[in-house]
Formats: sequence, C-alpha cells, structure tokens
Amino acid sequence: MDEVFAKDIEAIRWFSAVGEPLPAFSIPPVAIASKAEALAHCSDPAWGDVTLEARNQLTEFLCMRYRDRDAQWNVIAESAKARSITPLVKRVWEPFAERHELGKVFVDCVSWDVLAAIMEHEYCDCTGRPVFFLHLLEVYRGGHFPCGWSGEWPAGHLLAW
Repeated sequence: MDEVFAKDIEAIRWFSAVGEPLPAFSIPPVAIASKAEALAHCSDPAWGDVTLEARNQLTEFLCMRYRDRDAQWNVIAESAKARSITPLVKRVWEPFAERHELGKVFVDCVSWDVLAAIMEHEYCDCTGRPVFFLHLLEVYRGGHFPCGWSGEWPAGHLLAW
C-alpha cells in the first residue's frame, strides 16, 4: 500500500464538520440535517447497492482491461486492511461511533468506503479506471460523512452529513 496515501488517510480530521454546511466537492452533495437521517440513509439497502455497483465497476474494469493488475486485488486489499482500515476502526471510527451512538453500520460504511478509495488509488496506473470512492474520500477529508444517494445512480445526488 502507498505509504504516503496511508498517512494522508490517517491525517484526516474524521467527522470534524458533520452537521456544518457542506463546501464544494467534486461530487456536490446534498446536506443531511441530522444523525438519525444520516444513519437511515447509510443503512438503506439502496446506498449499499450504489456503493456495490461503484466497486463492481472498478473490478469489472480491471478484469477486462488489466488482468495482471486485477490478480493483485486480494494482496492489495489485505495490505490496506492491515495498514489502514483496522487501525482506524479501532482508534477513530469505533470510538466516534460509540460516543455518538452511531452503531456498527456507521463503522461498516466508513470502512467499506475507505477501503474502496484505497483500492481506486492503488490502481491509479490503470488508465481510465472508474473512480467513485476517491470522491467520497474527499467528503471525508472535509470532515463530513457521505451517507447515501438520492435518485437513480449514477444520476442523482450524493447525500452527506
């Protein structure tokens, strides 16, 4: 895993601006007003479908156009989990979820998003690869929580708290 990128992820001020006005992001989000609304959206199967489809686009792209690089997927994912995801779950995301009564679904959503963003970054040498989660990571960097989608993906709007 790219160590510079891993340190960049560690340096994010996670959820430091939830509930505050949203700045401009590359995918302009619609603001979610409350924790309850954010939790409802992130646990909605429709959001799970959007994120699964976005990740499937990357894996399909790699399988069709970069078979040799695609074969490295599991090794890269395991490295990313060990280097970044598991430590952030323990040190940042679970404690935040506990303090704010957000539950496991919150931690699972963040973990999924960040792992997928790492995977998109790790395949940056694959010209034309689809990116979605790197846009979500931008929202996380802004201190917010991307938590859902309004409309039929990829049309529609990102929702963020």
